[in-house]
Amino acid sequence: MFDKILHNFNLMMRHSASHKILISFVIVLVAVVLTKIVAVLLYRFQSRIIAKFKKAGLAGASAIETRMTIIRRIVETGIYLFAFIIFLQQFQAMRHIGTALLASAGIAGIVIGMAAQNTLSNIIGGICISFSQPVRLDDAVIFKNEFGWIEEIALMHTIIRTWDNRRIVVPNNILVNEVIENWTIKDPSLLGVIMMYVDYTCDVDKIKDWVKEIVAVSQNSTLERVGVVQVVDFTEKSMVLRILCKASDAPKAWNLRCEIREKLISRFKQEGLPLPQIRIARDKVL
Repeated sequence: MFDKILHNFNLMMRHSASHKILISFVIVLVAVVLTKIVAVLLYRFQSRIIAKFKKAGLAGASAIETRMTIIRRIVETGIYLFAFIIFLQQFQAMRHIGTALLASAGIAGIVIGMAAQNTLSNIIGGICISFSQPVRLDDAVIFKNEFGWIEEIALMHTIIRTWDNRRIVVPNNILVNEVIENWTIKDPSLLGVIMMYVDYTCDVDKIKDWVKEIVAVSQNSTLERVGVVQVVDFTEKSMVLRILCKASDAPKAWNLRCEIREKLISRFKQEGLPLPQIRIARDKVL
């Protein structure tokens, strides 16, 4: 009799264990499939909205992409968290732990809040970035003297890809509270400034014509063909010229400035115009 009871108990335990393993597998499978479905639906919705914006010639596609990315990450995190809670409910020991934590919810809430302060602030920072839009995906920014593009905005951090292909990972709570220079938040076009020191014997009008010719044929310049040359200062050795040009974005502005410098140096050599020279005057000996 005792052997029969023990045998039935062992069968029941095995059945219970198998049942829990099966339920656990189903929970994980449903969570993964559900996150994939949500990701696909949100991506399709995002693609349709962006396509409509581009077709209408409206700005704001980057802002929508940023918001949808953050929303997708929040939904995915919520699904996995809910699945984890359901998974724990299968085990009787975990239910007792949950009841004990619930009875001391006040103390546990304070402790968890203090321990997860940075984590929660990063998550809240990510949500703030997605809606207030101080930066968006593909924005050109300067953060702590580092120039780069916003490559990814996650719940916890933002990744900036620098001009030399490095990655700067910035926690969202720091990004929200720091001053960041955004070059593309309203208008991506930029004015390029070139300072040039030339000799007093140089013909400024000729330099103006050269700059206009360079800008007129440059692929880096905007259709406005901005090419302004001004004498902004005198020194004891030279005149100081400021050359202004305009490009559609930061990389083209950099390339345009380099192009103007290179071609001006070439023109100076062809025309034989002097760069700043040091002159020494000697009194005649009687």
